[in-house]
Amino acid sequence: MVSVITPTQARNADHIGALWDSLTAQSLPPGWEWEWLVQEDGPAPGVRDRLPDDPRIRYDALGVQLGGAATRNVALARAAGDLVAGMDHDDWYEPGGLPALVTPLAGDPGAAWSCGRIRWRNPDGASWVKPDVFPPGRIEPAVIAETFVRTDDFPFPAAIATYRRTHLVAHGGWPAVARSADAVLLAAFSTHWPGVWVDRVVATYRRWPAQHTVQPADIAIRDLPQVRGVIGHRLAAERTLAAESGGRPSR
Repeated sequence: MVSVITPTQARNADHIGALWDSLTAQSLPPGWEWEWLVQEDGPAPGVRDRLPDDPRIRYDALGVQLGGAATRNVALARAAGDLVAGMDHDDWYEPGGLPALVTPLAGDPGAAWSCGRIRWRNPDGASWVKPDVFPPGRIEPAVIAETFVRTDDFPFPAAIATYRRTHLVAHGGWPAVARSADAVLLAAFSTHWPGVWVDRVVATYRRWPAQHTVQPADIAIRDLPQVRGVIGHRLAAERTLAAESGGRPSR
């Protein structure tokens, strides 16, 4: 099973129905199924009524405001899947997108995560896809963080990455950073375990006026050095520990 984790909140869950429609259109590899963990953040829950009645949906409301990372971790504690896939409530899977992320992990026990291209869609309908940084296939440990430190840019959208659940739980789930928790997670996680870059567009990232991550205050927090610098600081610490122990530190 793959557990799709979607954090949400009542005030801006306008497009969550499109994600549900995209999920029901996915055809996973034989023997695989999915569950959708909708985890609502905030003191005034209101998303449940926007969801259909389907046993594959496992909805839960926090009743308090915890933020994106903590909300995802609460859902992670409820996940029953062998794999965990992240998907925000205003984005959606392209046809075949979820199986494209599941298949390489099902076929390669040594890979612990997968990710693929995402299409950015603007409010006017225009869209674009970021050029690939890596060739398709296996990505060895530390490559993601090293690329970020070298270019000051994340090589692909970490929000849609899929992980082996046991590895993700052992890692500690999403980190307690103010913003960019998905990027910080994948950079740190992929320092210890190899993954797979998928050679296709697997999802669409919706940009819209009320979107949380396009608000000026959110952008300002995300771009603070102490937020974006977490990836570089962690990689430097990993290298220091590896040098002191004569090899890559174990988890």
